[in-house]
Amino acid sequence: MLRGLRTADAPLLQRLCAGDTRLYLRLGALLQAQLAFTEAALQSTIESPAGKHLLNDRRLKDVATQGFDALVAEHSCAAMGLILTEGEGEGEGKVEGKESWRVIALDDELNNPLNVTESVTAMVEVMPDTQALGELVATLTPSLRGPVEGLLQARADDQRAAALEQLRYAAPPLSVVCELMPMLLADAAELVRERAIGLLMASGASITVIDLVRALHRRDDHALGRLGETIASLPAMQLDLVVAALMATATRGQTTQAVMVLCQRLAQHLAQHRALDRLIELLLPTRLSLLTWVRALQEYDTARVEEILRSHLGRGLEQDATILILLAVPGHAGDAALVDLGVDLLLQRGEDPKERMALAAALRRLDHSKRLGALINARGLAIGEAHDTSVHWLIAELCRDRAIDSETAESLAHILRKLLRDAPGPHLVAILEQQLPALLPASDAARGALVEPLVEVIARFRDERTMDLVSACLSGIGTAATAAMWNLLEDHPHDNVRLLAADLLPHLIVSGERTHGPAAVTRLLRGLERAQQARERGALVTAAARLTRQLDLDSATCERIDSATVGLGEWAIEAIGHLTAAQHCPPARRDSLLDQLLDLLTEELPDRPVEQVRDPATDDVTFVLDASLGAHTQNIPKVLAALYLAGSTTYLPAESLARMVGRMCEQWRAVSSWQTIWGPGNIQDLGRVLGLMAGRLDFPGPLRVRICEALLPKLNQLTIARVLTRVFVAGDGPYLSGLAGKAAERLVQLASDKYYAEDEWPELVETLVDFLVIPHLGPQAESTRRRLVNLLQAYRAQCSSRARAKLRALLPDLSSDLRDRLDWV
Repeated sequence: MLRGLRTADAPLLQRLCAGDTRLYLRLGALLQAQLAFTEAALQSTIESPAGKHLLNDRRLKDVATQGFDALVAEHSCAAMGLILTEGEGEGEGKVEGKESWRVIALDDELNNPLNVTESVTAMVEVMPDTQALGELVATLTPSLRGPVEGLLQARADDQRAAALEQLRYAAPPLSVVCELMPMLLADAAELVRERAIGLLMASGASITVIDLVRALHRRDDHALGRLGETIASLPAMQLDLVVAALMATATRGQTTQAVMVLCQRLAQHLAQHRALDRLIELLLPTRLSLLTWVRALQEYDTARVEEILRSHLGRGLEQDATILILLAVPGHAGDAALVDLGVDLLLQRGEDPKERMALAAALRRLDHSKRLGALINARGLAIGEAHDTSVHWLIAELCRDRAIDSETAESLAHILRKLLRDAPGPHLVAILEQQLPALLPASDAARGALVEPLVEVIARFRDERTMDLVSACLSGIGTAATAAMWNLLEDHPHDNVRLLAADLLPHLIVSGERTHGPAAVTRLLRGLERAQQARERGALVTAAARLTRQLDLDSATCERIDSATVGLGEWAIEAIGHLTAAQHCPPARRDSLLDQLLDLLTEELPDRPVEQVRDPATDDVTFVLDASLGAHTQNIPKVLAALYLAGSTTYLPAESLARMVGRMCEQWRAVSSWQTIWGPGNIQDLGRVLGLMAGRLDFPGPLRVRICEALLPKLNQLTIARVLTRVFVAGDGPYLSGLAGKAAERLVQLASDKYYAEDEWPELVETLVDFLVIPHLGPQAESTRRRLVNLLQAYRAQCSSRARAKLRALLPDLSSDLRDRLDWV
């Protein structure tokens, strides 16, 4: 039934009249005659000159339904679509002896489902169970029924405030106040809300509830957190008031994450509360995290929560995704329709839903029947058209869970091959990051067919990250990629692809058919006849040397590879490292190769002056830098890697190892004190290599001590400090224990003196944890550990998840006092 604008809507009437006092008074006269206009009809009438003439016609206030059309036609307003209807007070709701309202409206407004007045909408929003409220009012005593009905009929703010004051004097019971609170606390008028709080106090509401209501109005999350600790212990009736306040907050759209924490504390009460359905309906469209709260509700009544959530499906993609995530309870399987809906949402082309990674994880929890792989496979190339790339993560997890059968994997491999060629960049990167080509449980033929499109990715995206991702995928494919990699090495036109093949083939052969090693070395060395660039020739020789070391090939093979390194210069460094570590390398040649590497490490470049070239035409000056300096900086990491291989092998004689460690320690002292100028990264790499060698359990003790003594002066560098912890853990004996204790004490002192910058704190915490792991810290071990734990407590905000995991594993080995201090891990 239509309701026109009344005297309570005077501000709106004034706005529509736009300052026309005579027109405003005319509308008042019509209202006095029980004739009202809807807002749309009045606006259309005022905007038309003919409509204004109709309003000023004195016959309008007494017109009946039969004569209204003639009066409208007389003023040429028939095209406006005005009709005269019976308003409130007619029919069953008409009060005897009281004249009913007539309402002038537009014909489109009659029985229009979208024509819901603001007041009715607000009432529906804040009163989820109007039938229960009506039944309650019918059971009230006359002294209470009058004030309550007056409150429900009040329109203006001052009228509602006055009605609340009358209701307060009537002293209603708390059960009645609970029914009214959602509507009153959600009122837009501050005056009404304050009177509602006064009504709460007069009705016996707890002071905690009053404080909570005020905190909700102030949006004081800190106060909500403090009050939430005592809310759960209140009686049931008081908890109903709290729920009413939460409903009002949700209705006003002022819910925060602190409110959700409060809802979680009330989960047991809310699980049985009749307002739960409406509360969930209000909270679902928000961007708040509802997961913890809903999981708490499901602990008390899983069936009811699931029924409520399912009833709200179909109201938008984002909300459907949220509901599906909430329904994915760990350990509970989802029905087929729910999983199908989730796959459709996951592969949507539009931006919604946004939380697709959480949706993918939820689908994985729901798929107990292992249908997801087949459902995704049925979408075909639509996988690459999805707005989000979470589907690739889901496929990878299904592969790890062994939830994809071989037939589905074959089809997915075919789809994946097309995606590698045609998918947009984000999908391509996601496929590579998730290592899908390596994870799919397809046949060797299907996996081998993925090699060609994988290497074409390198040709399209020539960057190091793409190269690393493709290399990892090809390594994961394994022996199925060997034949294709040989073809690429020998026939591909791009040098970067050939270099990749030369780098990967040794790994594929060693992890596959090892008996093919000698033939592979011969085939690699035969490629030197074809390769023209020194870099490619070096890669072929390095691959052959790597196979020789890993497969323990004979000395004749070592000699062939050694002769192939002649003339390669810097490109032979890695091959020399593998040859030095090979089992069957001749001893004399091993020492010669080791000296060659050490000479490269300790090489001193002459201090040449910067050359200047002046252009006679423009008088511009060009500075020509010494190319040997840049080449030396680039080669040092390769030299260090080669020396680490040599120092880690068991075939290197003790005298040679001692000579190598001595020269490396001397070079470390020179470069770390800037007597010899190196790049900072190379300096730290040298210290790291020394520490890695000394950290091996079979490393000679005297050489370990020598390395420790060389590295200790630079303990203030966190990289060196962490390297030393590996050495101290691997070694034992009183002397090393004393060095470890002194190193820990010095690190504690540096940290206490605020030596490290703020961006170094996370690494400092990990270093402190590593020192705490050392089993022997000298004679003052207990005191040192206590100081380390105190520092960890001070920096615990910077403690990474990896450091926390180390501490949790270490806790059983610590004293009870230290365990208590580290309970935060």
